[in-house]
Amino acid sequence: MLNLNRANLSTELVNTTINTAIERAVATAAELPRPYLGASIVGHECLRRIQFDWWCKPELAARTREIFDRGHYFEERTRRHFVEIGFKFAPSEALTFSALNGTLRGHADGILIHGPDLPGAYLIYPLIWEHKCLNAKGWKEIERDGLGKKYPHYLVQVALYQAYLNVTNPALFTVLNADTCEWLHFLVPFDAELAQLWSDRALNIIEATRAGELLPRAYDSPSDWRCKMCPHKERCWR
Repeated sequence: MLNLNRANLSTELVNTTINTAIERAVATAAELPRPYLGASIVGHECLRRIQFDWWCKPELAARTREIFDRGHYFEERTRRHFVEIGFKFAPSEALTFSALNGTLRGHADGILIHGPDLPGAYLIYPLIWEHKCLNAKGWKEIERDGLGKKYPHYLVQVALYQAYLNVTNPALFTVLNADTCEWLHFLVPFDAELAQLWSDRALNIIEATRAGELLPRAYDSPSDWRCKMCPHKERCWR
């Protein structure tokens, strides 16, 4: 007799036991807050989320943390490809900045100081290079709409790097599609007003956080889809 029952390997004990052990190890890993606010987490429209991102361990599954690590892996691969085609990067010590008496800091993915002859690319050196790895949906949204609609915090990050590293030529932004391994490269002009706005907001966030003040939420309900996506939802609304 034919067995028409479909196998579901994800429910097998060997799978669930190992995954439970991984989740437990990730949950107990020590993560102390940094003594400074990082430019990579500034820019979200919810100022309270920025506070939580800074001072609280996010409630993330091990799989989500692997997605973050995947981004670092692909960044290094893309960097190697850039070097292979003739781009030259500034040394790592040139990529960091410290502002507001050391309470705001950042580390750019790269600064390109020279590159190959690419007709029509219009690259002006030196320039900031920023790399992200997103799923196909996010990649397509950026390809269609740019960063401003769904990923404005990336614009803030780049603007702060350009301002504080004093590299104000248009930045080169690279997005890798994690599903298809396609690259998308485009230029991001320097927005001085945006950099100033978020530098001022960063100072307000730092002062409020150190005074023990919770800043307002950007949204009115935990059922808002942006709250549902936030790793601090339970902490924020309980």
